[in-house]
Amino acid sequence: MSVVTHNRAIVPAIWPGDLGRPNTSAFTLQVTDDWRYIPETFDGICDWATVTSEDDESHEYTERRHLVYLSSVLPESLQNTMFHVTIVLQGFLGDFNISVLGNWKKREKTVAAAMQFMRLESGGPNEAFAAQVRALQNIRDFIVAKVGGDLNARDLQADSIFLQRQVFTKVRPYGDQASGIRLSNVTDPGGHARKISNRWKVDHIIQTGARRANGKNMDIAHTALRRGDFVEVSVFADIHVLRRKTRPLTLVNFAMKEVVKLWSAEECKMRVVLTVENTQNRFTRTDLTAKEQTIRSAKVHAMPSVFQIGGPREEAMEVA
Repeated sequence: MSVVTHNRAIVPAIWPGDLGRPNTSAFTLQVTDDWRYIPETFDGICDWATVTSEDDESHEYTERRHLVYLSSVLPESLQNTMFHVTIVLQGFLGDFNISVLGNWKKREKTVAAAMQFMRLESGGPNEAFAAQVRALQNIRDFIVAKVGGDLNARDLQADSIFLQRQVFTKVRPYGDQASGIRLSNVTDPGGHARKISNRWKVDHIIQTGARRANGKNMDIAHTALRRGDFVEVSVFADIHVLRRKTRPLTLVNFAMKEVVKLWSAEECKMRVVLTVENTQNRFTRTDLTAKEQTIRSAKVHAMPSVFQIGGPREEAMEVA
């Protein structure tokens, strides 16, 4: 995984109140020039990643591309293997649906539009979130520069990041023959997805977890997540190029792989109250307005990530 950086510091280290829990990550606080740290500029991205294509002629109208690390930024032992770029993001959980079948309407005619989605929110102006938005913009600009064509993607907002992942993959008679996941009455109530499994498959589950007070990791159900939780999400660039008679159309989405709850919404509220009370004890009411920024920077004992950011979780890219 790779972490966003700002002024040569990792984003988890610059969240107000120590929300990002940098002390629990496998990243060093001192940024170095290697694959684990996302460069802060477009030019830096050019020396850090590249875009490859699948060797698959079965897709008549679309072509899938992959954002991968340049071999020169990888350790020597890994330079003969391509690895997907995986990006670590943090923020407050907004609207989301990451159930196995996402927002699918249980009709085959809507299967291609079925999505899992999630909105990360900033919680107010802060450098940590702004750095993440800039990094995603640089990465998206780089992808379009490498692939060409017209970009089809949501505009990036200053205070929110929208993530989405397509639920179903079309089953083709040749090309990628990877099997889908086994669905059950729990994940597929009514068996609607299983009825079309010879034409459309579900090939992934978004992993969800939380970290206990003792620092150990535990899996949790996706339904245990709530709006307002402070989360850490690992994402990848999902790139599709649609062939057209004129210019190709390049679709770029940032898709979720894992979601980790660092703080529950209730814990966030409780910590804010405690911090305000402590600040009021230190300053008079007259001083409080002048010192309100101190509240933002007060130390908070956050729950760290389940999937330790920066840990050895990279997966080699499989090319059909």
